[in-house]
Amino acid sequence: MKWEWFLGIAVSALSVINGLMLLRNYLRDRPILKVDPIHPDTYQWFFSLPNGIYQGRPTRKFGFLAYVGIINKGVRDVSLNSWRLNLKIIGGKKFEFKPMSIPEPQIQLGQSDYLKAWPVLGQKGVFFPGDTMVKSGSSIAGFAYYIAEFYGEDSWNLLIKNGKVTGYFVVKGVYGRKATAKIIFNEIPLEQAKKMIPNVDKIDAKAGDP
Repeated sequence: MKWEWFLGIAVSALSVINGLMLLRNYLRDRPILKVDPIHPDTYQWFFSLPNGIYQGRPTRKFGFLAYVGIINKGVRDVSLNSWRLNLKIIGGKKFEFKPMSIPEPQIQLGQSDYLKAWPVLGQKGVFFPGDTMVKSGSSIAGFAYYIAEFYGEDSWNLLIKNGKVTGYFVVKGVYGRKATAKIIFNEIPLEQAKKMIPNVDKIDAKAGDP
């Protein structure tokens, strides 16, 4: 009976040790995502869109363009599961928005007539594959576009200060880990946004991606 008792204790101890080793390996090997706005004073914009209609009442619509880089500092490759934008209204309530499908933005280089195309996160385009896999020790970058629409009283207006809006870009990997970056969006005219993305004002706000 004593040997059976000792054997049971040993088996239980080995199970605990194996479990701890698996947990240690998981924590050691897990992907560690980090997200940052690229050129935060240059490539982060918002702009007014034509008003919409909701239940017979006009809405206030805004477009948001964020250009971000996502780094994987862990030792396991990870695919992105979602990338959302969180915004706050005047009344203090926060809202989360999904990215919209857009063509690759084309931006004029300085005062020249040359245009440069930029990737869109998670979307295959003419020039870029739109990969969402972030390999260990590597990074990806791309634009994401969001449409924020509000209606009702003034407390439900977008919180804008000195032509700027503060948002939080939240990335989530397939293993559930998140990374967040604060982004300051600068206001630009709609016509400037249309030079980068033609017909951006015609994009359906209901056609969201991840």
